[in-house]
Amino acid sequence: MSHGQHLPSPAPTPFPGAPPEDPNIHATLEKELQRLAQDLYEMEVCAGDVVAGMEGQVIERMSVAKDCKAADNREKVNRSLIELTRLAPQITDSVPKQIIENIDKGKNPHQYTKTSLSRATGENQYALGRLLGLESFRRQLETGISGAFPDLPLPERRHKPTGVENGDGEESEANGGSKPTI
Repeated sequence: MSHGQHLPSPAPTPFPGAPPEDPNIHATLEKELQRLAQDLYEMEVCAGDVVAGMEGQVIERMSVAKDCKAADNREKVNRSLIELTRLAPQITDSVPKQIIENIDKGKNPHQYTKTSLSRATGENQYALGRLLGLESFRRQLETGISGAFPDLPLPERRHKPTGVENGDGEESEANGGSKPTI
């Protein structure tokens, strides 16, 4: 693969019949999630004023506390949840379950990405090694058969791999002489 080409995205394509995605949907979603996080944080701060033994009075204390209006906070959270529910059908992205589990366990979600990329790189290198080994064996076999049976016509290759060196130590013409990339 040349340097100008890219692998296709591993992200799933939207299901058939899915509505087209609005380009502003991610900004709207992010804004709504930030608003919800702020509202929940404010509720947490207000609830933090409650001391041991007063757990049953949380709502009452939040209603009368300065800058803590429980009804307003609940209404804000409810509006945010309703808005997120309205946006949900428009979102076609998905998050791997393992990332959510890592966040729930307090682990860094970037570790999942790092591990996945490392595993994919290793698998690609392994596959490239197998490909190069098989191509080398095919060339040696073809050379041996041609030498032992010069009158025997060999079948034409249906597929010429790109990025694999030919028998002269040079790259195949099909790849334009560029190095194989992973």
